[in-house]
Amino acid sequence: MNRSDTAPHRMRWWGWGVDGFDKPITAEAEELLIREIGMAEADNPPKDIAEVAIPDSRLDEADLAALRDAVGEGAVCVDHDTRVRHAVGRSYPDLARLRAGVLDIAPDAVVVPRDEEAVARLLAACTERGIAVTPFGGGTSVVGGVEAVDGGHGRAVALSMVAFDRVLDVDLEANTVTVQTGVFGPDLEERLAPLGVTVGHFPQSFEFSTVGGWVSCRSAGQESSGYGRIDRNVIGMRVITPAGAMAFRDMPSSAAGPNPRELFLGSEGTLGVITQVTLQLHRRPDEMIFDTYFVDSFEHGLEIFRDLEQRGHIPHLARLSDEPETLFGIEQMGGATGPKLKKYLALRGMDTPCMMLFGFGQESRAEARAARELLAARMLRHKCVRLGPIPGQLWVKHRFTSPYLRDVMMTRRVGVDTLETATTWEHAAELRRRIMDRMRAAAEAHGAPAYVFCHISHMYESGCSLYFTYFFREEPGRILDQWMDIKSAAGEAILEFAGTITHHHGIGQDHAPQNYEENTELFARVLRAVKAELDPAGILNPGKLQNGPHDLRERYDGSAI
Repeated sequence: MNRSDTAPHRMRWWGWGVDGFDKPITAEAEELLIREIGMAEADNPPKDIAEVAIPDSRLDEADLAALRDAVGEGAVCVDHDTRVRHAVGRSYPDLARLRAGVLDIAPDAVVVPRDEEAVARLLAACTERGIAVTPFGGGTSVVGGVEAVDGGHGRAVALSMVAFDRVLDVDLEANTVTVQTGVFGPDLEERLAPLGVTVGHFPQSFEFSTVGGWVSCRSAGQESSGYGRIDRNVIGMRVITPAGAMAFRDMPSSAAGPNPRELFLGSEGTLGVITQVTLQLHRRPDEMIFDTYFVDSFEHGLEIFRDLEQRGHIPHLARLSDEPETLFGIEQMGGATGPKLKKYLALRGMDTPCMMLFGFGQESRAEARAARELLAARMLRHKCVRLGPIPGQLWVKHRFTSPYLRDVMMTRRVGVDTLETATTWEHAAELRRRIMDRMRAAAEAHGAPAYVFCHISHMYESGCSLYFTYFFREEPGRILDQWMDIKSAAGEAILEFAGTITHHHGIGQDHAPQNYEENTELFARVLRAVKAELDPAGILNPGKLQNGPHDLRERYDGSAI
């Protein structure tokens, strides 16, 4: 297979990111997990990619010829390794199946169109031949959003957007950037930095995710308190659908009926292929400076965050870690630092502290310092301990490397996953408790306890997000059963106690069961009606969002690995 027949992919095939960042947990954190979940010695390394079993491609020569006619010679990849790299995203069940070397699904080919005309020809060919098409950007979906489900068509291809990699225009008068949707986060910011502007969208997947992935899943970034979510910053777009192309002009606001941009934001490739967007820009700060406080309980920190947000005083970046997350973070410091910090906080009356991290991103360092000290003055009326900038500096240094921890722990036979929600302020504390209680109970039912923690990193005047991380000891032969039970328990608690099934991860397959209840079956039928108009043959990303499973066990075999 020559180089032109291999679709580029930035991440290592079996896990997150690239080699060189798999840092083991500290001895102190290991002791914590031994105590909490019974972590034991284990070695479960990934296999060689050649050992990964995938279904044979179902495309015949006529199919391949039609695809090549649409996108060009050398832009249709059918080799084993490329198909494996585009088979799944980076959710826990994705990583578990990749590591085990057993995939029950893979695209029959990976196609790489280079312009909108090629996308249109591809969709026409696949509509005519009955081949499903799954748009694929960076492959960082954690909800089963990029699996090439065939939707009953019998064949499916992954549409790699990596050739749509150009920044088309930067308008410093309107303060906007027009960009193709295959552009990766770091490449976009590298282009904007010399101009003193930023999109300001920094999800944890920033290094390996694309603009198209952000907008199609309504992503939120780590600095969304300052810059806003991605959907609030999209003012124009171009979309190719099987029924035709649409261009929605750049517009800061409009009352011209329902906003069609909103229809495609969060549509996850089920209605059309977003090829280009115009995004609002922001002034780039000289640098971000930090401050850190500790409070005596999550509830106390929650009330402080609510007050700051509703008074308009919340800084550019704000993050509240609950007691278990704060403890894990302290144990990850290792050496003498963690014990000294715990002793210092205990002397200040905080035996189970919660950390509050603030980042100040004003245009100049002087303005950021002034904002930091103004917040410090406001914090004087709260019982808290101010620790200074070092924890924030450490956090920003490692802000994009946390996902590597999953790979490290899965080698130790420890499952690690995340989930997130949002709710109004009056429900936040109880919702957190209920979710954690249900998750722990579901894990205990398998005889393998879970260590669960939570943080807040996105605030609104009416409420906030809640982001959970959990560890559990894998029981080989039923690890997907473990995961499904924990995930479903959390989802049920979210709906029962006034949360949303997702704040920024999207729906895909894994959140579809709860989405039918949250957004109603009627609205799912509305989306299907829209899809029938835009995609009459139903080829675009079937099995997701409004057509996703009603139960996780419709998708995953709990005893497969």
